[in-house]
Amino acid sequence: MPTTVAAPAPLAPQSDPDPGWLARLGDAVLTTDSRQRRTLGLLLLAALVSATVMLLLGYAALIGATEARHVGWLAALFGGFMVGFYTTIRSGLNRRFRDPTLALPQVISAQTLIAAGYAMTGPVHGASVIMLALVMVFGMFSLRPAALRVASLYTVAVMGVVMYLCARHQPALYPARLELFNFTLTAIVMIAISQLSGQLMNMRTRVKTQKIALEQALTHIKEMAARDELTGLPNRRRMMTLLQEHATRHGRGGPRFHVCIIDLDHFKSINDTYGHAAGDAVLRAFATQAQQILRNTDMIGRWGGEEFLLLLPETPPGDPALGVARLREALAAMPASPALPDLRVRFSAGFARYEDGEPIDQAIERADRALYAAKSAGRNRSVVL
Repeated sequence: MPTTVAAPAPLAPQSDPDPGWLARLGDAVLTTDSRQRRTLGLLLLAALVSATVMLLLGYAALIGATEARHVGWLAALFGGFMVGFYTTIRSGLNRRFRDPTLALPQVISAQTLIAAGYAMTGPVHGASVIMLALVMVFGMFSLRPAALRVASLYTVAVMGVVMYLCARHQPALYPARLELFNFTLTAIVMIAISQLSGQLMNMRTRVKTQKIALEQALTHIKEMAARDELTGLPNRRRMMTLLQEHATRHGRGGPRFHVCIIDLDHFKSINDTYGHAAGDAVLRAFATQAQQILRNTDMIGRWGGEEFLLLLPETPPGDPALGVARLREALAAMPASPALPDLRVRFSAGFARYEDGEPIDQAIERADRALYAAKSAGRNRSVVL
């Protein structure tokens, strides 16, 4: 007697935390615009560095190396600076300016605040020189070399004034000789960063140029892989892809289509009589005429040798077979090529209407059988199966 085993009761679904909350938070903070996100990302990175420096200055105030009120003032200034620029960029107001990144105003503002911090931090003021260089490094990724030179000159000038005033009014904390050393070091660093910025810009330009050239080369390679070299028509592989795409589209409610295989009549005799160069000219002339006469919705590709495959959607205007008939009439009235003014091109064609759900190979096989029937019946005609 067969026994029945009860299936185990399904486990109650467990509620997992929403995996998209971090992405939504990022969109809320940085927006969904890629350029704005990049600009805000750099600003927030600078804010993180500034916050770290403020913590170090807080420790300096804790051990008595500088005054706590000065650190508080600096923290408030930097906080206002960050909030102001973040609000401007996040709200989109920055798009009204010539440079939406506001990189130069940010650098100038930061260097001004660092210069103020240099005058307010007393014994630990030497660390400000490092901050000056760090701000300029950030600027290298956003500013053009000319703008970075302006920022460098401004930095040297404002630091020169601040160092002079500090050495004059607080010589105990800012000895003149040490300030001269700090000023010289600042000027050398700013000049070096300006020069490196130019080299970095040249490197970025070369990389961008190489990237564009590579993309163009890849596009050309893809085009060559999908095109017949002689006629410029889509090749067999590309036509198979197009046929499959149309079959899939028809399965989703798109238009039905016909498959047509054309074979140029007695093409071997053209090669044997006039040479392969003349045969190639005939193939090119046929391809040109076909593209001019067929509908815009029709597609033709070189199937192999002297055979061509047509994809003919059942869409207005007209019956798909009419274009092939017009092509036959046009070829009968024109030379096969400029070098052969008396030669006319004739062809046999086999049609097959794509049926719902059938493999595309079956439609091609029916068109091939129809072509064989057209050739067996005397060529220069079309047969539909």
